[in-house]
Amino acid sequence: MRCAVYIRVSTDKEEQKKSLDNQQALFFKFIEEKGWELYGIYQDVESGTTDKRPNLQRLIEDAKQRKFDVILAKELSRLARNGKLSYEIKDMAERSGTHIITLDNAVNTIEGNRAIFGLYAWIYEQESQRTSERIKTVFRTQAQKGKFKGSIPPYGYTVEEGKLYIRNDESPDVVRRIYRLYLEGKGFDSIARTLTREGFPTPAQVASKSNSGLYWHGTTIKKMLTNPHYTGDLVLCRETTLSVTNKVRQQVAKDAQVIIPNAHASIVSREDFEAVQKHMESRKKKRPKCKKHLFTNVAYCADCGQSLWYLKNRKGYVCGTHRRHGKHVCSQHTIKEDALKAIILGDIRSWTESLNQKDVVGRVEAKASTARKQFTKQLEAVDKQLQKLSEQRKGLIRLLASDKITEEEYKEVIVEINSNIEQLQVKKSALSTAEQSKGIDVMITRMKEELQRFMKLKDLTSDILHRLVERILVTADGTPQIIYRFAPPSAFL
Repeated sequence: MRCAVYIRVSTDKEEQKKSLDNQQALFFKFIEEKGWELYGIYQDVESGTTDKRPNLQRLIEDAKQRKFDVILAKELSRLARNGKLSYEIKDMAERSGTHIITLDNAVNTIEGNRAIFGLYAWIYEQESQRTSERIKTVFRTQAQKGKFKGSIPPYGYTVEEGKLYIRNDESPDVVRRIYRLYLEGKGFDSIARTLTREGFPTPAQVASKSNSGLYWHGTTIKKMLTNPHYTGDLVLCRETTLSVTNKVRQQVAKDAQVIIPNAHASIVSREDFEAVQKHMESRKKKRPKCKKHLFTNVAYCADCGQSLWYLKNRKGYVCGTHRRHGKHVCSQHTIKEDALKAIILGDIRSWTESLNQKDVVGRVEAKASTARKQFTKQLEAVDKQLQKLSEQRKGLIRLLASDKITEEEYKEVIVEINSNIEQLQVKKSALSTAEQSKGIDVMITRMKEELQRFMKLKDLTSDILHRLVERILVTADGTPQIIYRFAPPSAFL
């Protein structure tokens, strides 16, 4: 276990400095007894009610990146007396896999002791929730003054001093075209492909987002088609978070939204906007439930990696990227469903016919008997080496605690020790897996029994497909590369 130590005192007075030394000594003793590794010490001289503690923030960021496994603190109040920080640390412990242990035994997430931590977090949550409600009330009051409060204006608009203005570029015409194409019967994805093919900048690119992509998406088109701002109305408080700790956004009822009619110039007429909403609702009701086909989420494009889509009129599959964005992004990679079925069934029958159970089991059993003896000796040697390195690590923490080596020297040596331990653990894992080869003969026997049953099948079912096939990659010329979940029988000979 790699552990990080967090130490905090409220002031830099002399008696507080002594407290820092005492806390540090307690942690060194704890780490030595556990036989763990010290990753680093994070120390702040600051009040526990503020989140402006640089080393605590550094600790949280390092924990999110999983640079260590455990955070050690003297007591919970040393980490947080602030609601926001409390939940940030709680979330880190529960989601990133970083544990928290306090030396007063109040919290030990390794042992599942989260009760006190949860109680503190619950108290902080109540206060944070009340604060959040007050902020929402203030925001609603400001919204009623008619100012746009979003961080990014809708595509086609720019914002100046809280008011939306139509952009002086091609983006407003793109918005009008999207509405026109949808009313002409085009779908979300079809419109997105058209805009991508013609090279129009995406909303993310116009907003200069760092993660902006090159392609328009159907979800973006749908969002634009349901945005009432395009009619000239300013509509605020459309969404809200579920709670102060759950940031999932949900739609607010229309009568609870803040709507300022004719707050800015419109890009789309109200008639067109309402017609789109009605058309969208009617298409939603008529759309049949999508059927999942045999090779869905099994067959993929060998070039772009996108899942293949089934087309009923072709009785086969094509690349999803090609279908969504067109041929200038990726080619079709077409393959017929019946042809793919026939190839897999042919492979199964071919392997079954070539499999001699008696010969295969005999060879595997002989190899396994010899290998098991070698594995046992090698595993014992690896365990001895691991024990030796563990003792060396304990010795280092004792030297650090007695000031015989510096923290930098400790880290320099511990890196080499950890590297050796990691290599030995990989080797041990490989040996342990190989040692289980005694079960190969049973696996081969069961494989033959199943394959013999499969030979009688006239069709490839979903159950059999997912038991045997891991993934299928289809090349540009329609040739499938089938990756099976097991090796062909010849691999065991």
